[in-house]
Amino acid sequence: MRDFDVARSRRPLFDALLEAARVHGPKKLILEDQERNPLSYTDLIRAAFALGHKLAGMTERGEKVGLLLPTSSAAVVTFFALHAFGRVPVMLNFTAGIRNIRAAVKIAGVKRVLSSHRFVEQGKLHDVIDALETGSEITYLEDVRASIGLTERLYALAASFMPRRFRSDTDPDDPGVILFTSGSFGAPRGVVLTQANLLANVEQIAAHIDLDSDWVMFNPLPVFHCFGLTGGALLPLLTGMKAFEYPSPLHVKIIPTLIRDAGANILLATDTFVNQYARAADPDDLKGLQFIVCGAEKVRDETHDLIIDRFGPIPVLEGYGATEASPVIAINKPDDNRRGTVGGLVPGM
Repeated sequence: MRDFDVARSRRPLFDALLEAARVHGPKKLILEDQERNPLSYTDLIRAAFALGHKLAGMTERGEKVGLLLPTSSAAVVTFFALHAFGRVPVMLNFTAGIRNIRAAVKIAGVKRVLSSHRFVEQGKLHDVIDALETGSEITYLEDVRASIGLTERLYALAASFMPRRFRSDTDPDDPGVILFTSGSFGAPRGVVLTQANLLANVEQIAAHIDLDSDWVMFNPLPVFHCFGLTGGALLPLLTGMKAFEYPSPLHVKIIPTLIRDAGANILLATDTFVNQYARAADPDDLKGLQFIVCGAEKVRDETHDLIIDRFGPIPVLEGYGATEASPVIAINKPDDNRRGTVGGLVPGM
């Protein structure tokens, strides 16, 4: 476990990714999804430069760019592609309904939304796209990738060798992401988190819970929610853990087997989903987990007991957070896990 040092958050997000690559090795496999095509730090950085270079030609520096994408390697690459060129990702909740999605785009001032033909087809989101097209340009990542030629590939290759020379200068206090609250207390509200906000929360979590860079984190939670973004994508990538991104927590029969096959050590989920995974899993599916992290709802004693009875003493850590806090405020620890509580405050809170 490392000490909390707020100074480590005083840097751009993309620079934090570059530093993680230096510390943990550029060839380390760090990102994977259901396509089972793992990316190393170098692969991720190179892909971000190639995609970002194309997107920079369609957008302006500082522009807010919407992401209508599932939890996946593509979503993570696109997030960092925008950061590499000084654009601000706006994470759109595709489950929020047409009215709320349109309102989010208007509030954030989004002129361009990035999505995927495949995702729109599989998610049956044609009505959402039709509604967004009245005020925004829709750009499909498949089309952008198809237009990446030799020039862009050479550019990305050169940039991967000298990334700080090629990436745009940004300030830690510049916006790092725009998210929208769940609407628990009324209509969803836009929340602007700076790059320093996000990095500070990563540092807080890493100082609160002892993490091993050899571990794999399995994240089926949406990256349009802060828990899925900070906890499920930024935390593992920036601390050297491999992030396995899965597009939906609803695939109850698929996820337990994939947790085993991915060699996952940490699972991010909610009480409801953990309970369902435990009931659907074979005895060996979850035994590789060091612990499970739950947020968004209270963890029931039933879930704690179910995990222990079926898979052994795997701690289910309940925490509490808020989008405005980037999001983790308090969380239990594997070696100090008290049922019915959300644990202690993270360092520096």
